[in-house]
Amino acid sequence: MENATLISHVDTDLVTRAQILSVPSPEHTATFRPVTHYELIDMLDRVLNQQSIHIRQEQFALRRDGAVLFGVLQLAYGESGDGVAALGLRTGNNKTMSLQICAGLSVFVCDNLAFRGDLIALKRKHTSGLNLRVELAEAVIRFEDHFGRLTAEVASLKERWLADLEAKAMIHDVFAQGLMPVRFLPDVSKAYFEPQLPAFEPRNAWSLHNAFTGMAKEMPMSTRLPAIQGIGKLFGMSSDAAQAPRLLTA
Repeated sequence: MENATLISHVDTDLVTRAQILSVPSPEHTATFRPVTHYELIDMLDRVLNQQSIHIRQEQFALRRDGAVLFGVLQLAYGESGDGVAALGLRTGNNKTMSLQICAGLSVFVCDNLAFRGDLIALKRKHTSGLNLRVELAEAVIRFEDHFGRLTAEVASLKERWLADLEAKAMIHDVFAQGLMPVRFLPDVSKAYFEPQLPAFEPRNAWSLHNAFTGMAKEMPMSTRLPAIQGIGKLFGMSSDAAQAPRLLTA
C-alpha cells in the first residue's frame, strides 16, 4: 500500500504510515485533544473497511514541523473504464484545521488525479468531545456521494468539445488565477494540442483537464492537491454551478 513516488516539497517530506506512527502530537488541554496523524489514518482505514472500501495505495507528505499531513489514498472502489476512486486529505493537529477530504479519481491510462472542488470537512477540530469514528463515518458517506457526482461530471466533460480558442482561454484562466505555476504553461499546451496518448486525442474538456493534471504530477503534494482541486472546480466539478467555466456552459 505504500508508495513514495511523489516529489516532496521544500517544507514537507514524503513519509510512510509506519513513519507517521513516531510523529509526536501537541499536548492535551482541558478542551483540546489533538488526534495524532497515525490515529486519524488508522481510524479512516477502519471506517472505509466497514463500508467495504479498501485502500490499494497510499501516499503521505508531512510538513517538517510535524503539524500538517497531506495524503492521497487510491481505493478499491468505484472502478470504471476511466479509473478508481481516490481520496485526498489534509489535516493539522495544531488547531489550524480540521480533517478535510475530497473525492477524486485515479485515472488508469495516465496515473493522473482528478478531484472535485468541494471539500468535505469534519464538523469539529480536535476538541475534547470529538468522536472520531462517528465524524469519519459521516465524512465517508459524503465521500461516496461526492464520488458518484464526480463520475457524472467526468462523463459531462467528455461530451464537451472545445474549439482551440476556447481551450487556449481555459489554459489562460488556470494560470492567470495562479492555480499552477506559470512555468507549466508550455507543457500543458503541448500536452493538449500534441497529445501522446490516444485516449486524450479528442479535443474535449476531459482531455484538457488531463493536460493540466498530467503536469501537476511534478508539483509537491502540499500544492498539488489544492491545485487539482481548484482546477476541478474551474472545470465545473463542484456542487457550485456558478464556478463552471464560461466555455463549458455554452
